[in-house]
Amino acid sequence: MNRRSVVLGAIAATAAVAGVGAGVWRERFQDAAARGPDLWSLSFATLDGPPLAMSTLRGRHLLINFWATWCPPCVTEMPLLDAFATNHADAGWSVLALAIDAAEPVRRFVAERSLRLPVALAGDDGIDLSRRLGNSAGGLPFSVAFDRQGVPVQRKLGAIDAGLLRTWALAAR
Repeated sequence: MNRRSVVLGAIAATAAVAGVGAGVWRERFQDAAARGPDLWSLSFATLDGPPLAMSTLRGRHLLINFWATWCPPCVTEMPLLDAFATNHADAGWSVLALAIDAAEPVRRFVAERSLRLPVALAGDDGIDLSRRLGNSAGGLPFSVAFDRQGVPVQRKLGAIDAGLLRTWALAAR
């Protein structure tokens, strides 16, 4: 065995160990936080009623969309999410638009567009929650789909489209 083979073997072994370590870290910390009870024990202010307890949404397929009124892709995708919420309610889907914004701009936005989907206010804490759910960049919009057991099964940073929503709905059957 020559020296070059030994060095390449050592590099490969180190890379494998690092990969396994990163996977273990992700499973224990990042994914465990997303699966943990934190989300389901939270409640969020709504625009005109009592707070929304996340526990009331468990047991159905759930799509949470983190968004803000000042985010152009968020504004663009909101009618699509509203239609998805209406068209897939009978199939067991709930959709929650979780605003990273103040109440008044959100209230105006919802009224101007006659949105029917549930909207709640997460404020600045919503970015931290989205990070715990897999949005490592902390960007908007960010969507997470959960199965009926409350486990995140799909994530998307950036604007969603009708094709992606169809795919998620079909995968949930």
